Amino acid sequence: MAIYDPAQPGQKAKRILKREPARSSQVCGYQIQIGSWHNTGNQFCGERKVRGLYFCQEHHDWLVLDEPDGIIRMAPGNAIGTG
Repeated sequence: MAIYDPAQPGQKAKRILKREPARSSQVCGYQIQIGSWHNTGNQFCGERKVRGLYFCQEHHDWLVLDEPDGIIRMAPGNAIGTG
């Protein structure tokens, strides 16, 4: 699995949002960066959710590694991708 790194040539740029999208939207919305005094602020993934998943494929694959049983559990109100 490859995480996007802008310093590496030949990678497709990701859509980055400055504001968190609605949890009911079809936008991934994974928080990439948390704002503080030394950076440019909050950043969220702007890629489209994958059908049947809560995130884009890249962030789903990354998050599932943190779950012991491989299942991502989300609070009610978070939309599942429709493709």
